[in-house]
Amino acid sequence: MRKITGICMIWIALAGSLFADEPEARVLTLEDALWRSLETDERIHIQREQIGIAGLDINRAWTIISPRLEARATYERPESAIRDEAGRELVPEDTWRGTITATQPIFDGRVLSARRAGIALESAEEYTLAHTIRGALFEVVGAYYETLRAQEQVRISKLTQELASREVERARARFEAGEVRRTELLRAEVDESMARRNLVTARNSLQLALSDLARRVGLPADELLSVTQPDMVEEPETDELYPLYLRALEDRDDLAAARTRVKAAREERTVIRRDAWPTLSVQYNHRFIDPETPTSRNDFWDVAAVARLEFWDGGSRRISRVQQERRIDQASLRVQELEKRIEIEVRQALLDVELLRENVETIKMEVTLAEENYRTLSEQARVGLATSLDVSTALNALDRARTELTQQQFGLEVAKYNLQLVIGRFADAMIYGEE
Repeated sequence: MRKITGICMIWIALAGSLFADEPEARVLTLEDALWRSLETDERIHIQREQIGIAGLDINRAWTIISPRLEARATYERPESAIRDEAGRELVPEDTWRGTITATQPIFDGRVLSARRAGIALESAEEYTLAHTIRGALFEVVGAYYETLRAQEQVRISKLTQELASREVERARARFEAGEVRRTELLRAEVDESMARRNLVTARNSLQLALSDLARRVGLPADELLSVTQPDMVEEPETDELYPLYLRALEDRDDLAAARTRVKAAREERTVIRRDAWPTLSVQYNHRFIDPETPTSRNDFWDVAAVARLEFWDGGSRRISRVQQERRIDQASLRVQELEKRIEIEVRQALLDVELLRENVETIKMEVTLAEENYRTLSEQARVGLATSLDVSTALNALDRARTELTQQQFGLEVAKYNLQLVIGRFADAMIYGEE
C-alpha cells in the first residue's frame, strides 16, 4: 500500500510540473530598451568620467595664481669657522638653516587662456558624450529590429511548415488512392522536413537575437523577453541632400567636438606664448638659523615683491610653440575630413532609405504573386493538373519572398533611424530632454 501511495505521489508531482504555468516573458518596448541602455552602457559611463577628467583642467588653470607654501632645510659646514677681529663667529663651523616660504602670484598671463582651454576641452568631451550616446542607442535600435525580424521569421517559417504539412496530407491521400507515384509523396515529405528545419533555425536565430538585445540593455542573457512593434519612425521634413547636409553640419556632435578641440588647441598655443610674459608675485619668508650670527638672525621674516622675466629658456618654449601649431593644423584637418565624410554619410543614408522603400514595394508585389501562384498550383495539383514539383517550387518561392519582404521592411526602419543619426537628430529627446 505504501508503495502504491509513493508511486501516486510521484505521478502527481510529475503532472504538476508538466502543467505548471510557464513564466511570462518580459515585454520590452523599444523605448524601454533605449532608456535601459542609456543607464547601463559602459561606454556612456566611461565618457561621463572623461568629462570629469577634462573639467579638472579648468581647476588646474586657477592653480597658476594660487598661493604656494614650501619649507626648506639645509645644513652647512665650511672649511673652518670665520671670526672677526673681536673673535666673534661670522660663519660658524656648523650651521642649520630652515626657511618657510609663502608665495602669492599676482599676475600671470597664462591663467585666462588656460581656463578657456579647459572649458573648451570639457565642452568637446560633452559633445563626444552625446555622440557616444547616439551610437550606443542606435546599436540597440539595430538589435531590437533584428529581434523583430527574427520573430517575424519564426512566424513565416511556421506558416511555411503548415503549408508543407498540408501538401504532405494531400500527396499521401492521392498516393493511397493510386493517383500519383510515391515520388510525389516523397517530394512533399522532403519539403516538410526542410520547412521544419528552417523553423528550428529561425527559432535559434530568435533566441540569439533576444540574448544579444538583453546584453545590450543590461539584462541577463537568459531572461525571457518579448518585443513589440514600435511606432513609425519620424522622417525628416525633406529628402534633399543639401538641406540635410547643412543640418548635419549644425547638429552633428562629433563635428562640434572636433571644432571645439581646435579652439582648445589655439588657447593652449596662447598659454605657451604667454609663458614668456613677466610674472609678479608677493613672497613671505620666515627664516630659522642655528647658531645665530650678527648678520643672520634666528626667527626672522621678510616680505618681498618679486618680478620675474625669463629672457632665454634654451629654446624649449619655441619647440613647444611649433608643436602646438602642428597640433592646431591636425585638429583643423580633422574637421575638414569629418565634414567631407558627413556629406558621404548623409548621401548614403538617403540612398539606402530610397532603395529600401522601393524594394519593399516591389517585394510586396512579389509576395502577392507568389501567394497567388502557390494557391493556383496547389489547387491544380489536387486535381492532377500540376505536379508536386510545381507545388514545391511555388512554396519555396513564397517562403523566400516573405523572408525577403521581412528583411527589407525592418531594414527600412533601421535605415530611417540611421538617416536621423547621420544628420545629428537621433535620440535628441533622450540626450537633451527635448519633446
